Amino acid sequence: MNGNWLLPLAALLPMALAPAVWALGRRKDQRSLPAMALGCGLEAVLVLIVALQAFGGSAVSFELPGFCGQGLRMQADGFRSLYALVACVMWLCSGIFSRDYLAHEHAAARYCFFTLVTLGAVVGMFFSDSLFSIFIFFEIMSLASYPWVAHEEDPAAMRAGETYLYIAVIGGLTMLMGIFLLPAGVAAASLAALPELCAGQSLWLPAILMLVGFGAKAGAFPLHIWLPKAHPVAPAPASALLSGLLTKAGVFGILILSTLVMRQVSGFGDLIFRLGVVTMLLGAVLAIFSLNLKRTLACSSLSQIGFIMIGAGLCNLLGEENGLALYGTVEHMVNHSLFKLVLFLCAGVVAMNTHRLDLKDVQGYGRNKPFLHLCFLLGAAGIAGFPGLSGFASKSLLHEGIVELIAHLEGHGHAAGIYRLSEWLFLIAGGMTLCYMLKLYLCLFWMKNDTYQPQYDEKGSYLSLPARIALGAAALLVPVFGLLPGETMSRFGEVSRSFMQGAAPHHLPIHYFSGENLKGAAISIGIGAALFGLLLLARKLGLRKKLTLHFDLEDMVYRPLMGALIAVGGAFAACCDRLMDWLTAFLKGTGGAAAAAMDGAVDSAAALVGRTALKPVHEAETVPVGNRLTYTLGRWLDGASKVLHGGKEPKSSFVTSLAALWEEWTADWRQLARSVSYGLVLFCLGLLCTLMYLLW
Repeated sequence: MNGNWLLPLAALLPMALAPAVWALGRRKDQRSLPAMALGCGLEAVLVLIVALQAFGGSAVSFELPGFCGQGLRMQADGFRSLYALVACVMWLCSGIFSRDYLAHEHAAARYCFFTLVTLGAVVGMFFSDSLFSIFIFFEIMSLASYPWVAHEEDPAAMRAGETYLYIAVIGGLTMLMGIFLLPAGVAAASLAALPELCAGQSLWLPAILMLVGFGAKAGAFPLHIWLPKAHPVAPAPASALLSGLLTKAGVFGILILSTLVMRQVSGFGDLIFRLGVVTMLLGAVLAIFSLNLKRTLACSSLSQIGFIMIGAGLCNLLGEENGLALYGTVEHMVNHSLFKLVLFLCAGVVAMNTHRLDLKDVQGYGRNKPFLHLCFLLGAAGIAGFPGLSGFASKSLLHEGIVELIAHLEGHGHAAGIYRLSEWLFLIAGGMTLCYMLKLYLCLFWMKNDTYQPQYDEKGSYLSLPARIALGAAALLVPVFGLLPGETMSRFGEVSRSFMQGAAPHHLPIHYFSGENLKGAAISIGIGAALFGLLLLARKLGLRKKLTLHFDLEDMVYRPLMGALIAVGGAFAACCDRLMDWLTAFLKGTGGAAAAAMDGAVDSAAALVGRTALKPVHEAETVPVGNRLTYTLGRWLDGASKVLHGGKEPKSSFVTSLAALWEEWTADWRQLARSVSYGLVLFCLGLLCTLMYLLW
């Protein structure tokens, strides 16, 4: 273990606090909520210390060799410190707001436990410095965040949690397969060394597999299906984190693939770019036709992830001229995290006071609530890209990146038609963003509705002071970043450039409020106003319900496809099983017949040999004393003795004597054979024979 111990401590501190916070709330869940907020505050201080060291130019790294066979590597540079700090700020604001939102909810202690564990995993992942280390924290994050989705434990929450878990597990296993297919040493190498290690190698297969894993977490098409289902059922503070931060964990991995692993492969950057365009448009269309407050914001997240993926693709396609695209990508990542923190907390205010999310039920709730009105307006206008707010700055740079790519391709004699189309789709998607955010804004704060009875306390307050501070501080950053983009947002891009080994913009400082950028924003705003006018017309004509989209990719494609695969696989397995049964029966029948035939043949051969070559001899006659040898030899010696004595019978018979001698010698031999001495004698004889053979 060597390096700065603050890095592993930043990942382990929230995880270590989680059991204590859970134990504190065992008897009364609400006790765990302020403890969780305090834990998030301590983590924010620790990460701020690390970030200040990294922003100051100090090398902040940590390595644990041999961990899980690959080693654990961590490093804090500008980009990773920035996003670890963004994560802590979001967790702190969400934790403070949770005291209001979960005050009367069940299982608050469980929620706090997994919130802290997820925080530690997210910080650990952003500080990771190898693909293997990223995978470890990525999987902890995915599994620990599941209880957020299933928190309510009703059928809708359990179904959404099931989808979330399926996508997380499939994505994680696919990513791990891609890591295994990388060349030796790449998975455990430092991220800064990846361009050199991967240069000149064909890594399309592992890169695609890892893209599936990271894209599933980011919510990119076609693995976005968990996102519109998870947010409506999860608690609003958790939805803010799911949308604003956990999707960025997937984007973090996509940026590594685009700018480091596949740095010199423009085809891979083009793939990410095209997936980004599809994701951007799909999310915007779904958000326009959604009639649920949190689901609209979830589909909006899907669309904004598409904007960020376009930037990630541009960082690869533009090569050494990717400065503006890189800045725009990082800035929009931070902006989207900020927007979704503000908007989902505002949605949480609506949900916890009305206990409804359908737009027709919550319309008019924000009337006469200036604080909530201002916060939501800043978030909605910011994400729509109005000049003077932070979303305008990041989207303008992404648009400039597309224009630069078109100019670069045409300058080298290449066709750029698909990218010209993508530029217009980018502007149209920006207008669609304004359309659905304007729909939510007017519904909540201008329309009238007398069908609900909001639950106020005795003073009529719908939000506590700490929650107001958390929400107001987050909303205030939107105009601060938007009015001072050169002093704030450009700094985000500058500290992130070294991580992605990107180029600096050609012109610094960046002219955010140039005529071209204002023109692009005006086009998007005009498109959005026109689309919203069409929506109003459709509503006036009574076409609102008819225009509602009920297309569900999971129910209409993925689940039937999985059912078909299971059916086909089951049928194939049944056929294989039946085939093996037939083969076994066939082999058993033919083998049994062959064995019977062979057995009969052997018996016949044995009988034939027994009747011919091994014909049994007549049984020898027995002798009265001893065996035939002693008896025959004794009879011969008795006869010789009788001849020598002149025909007289000898006094003792040799037959009896030799029989007794044979019996005694046989007994002694048996006793010797059973003794150890006999074995030693044989060993010595064998050794003697061996020596004689060698000497010979």
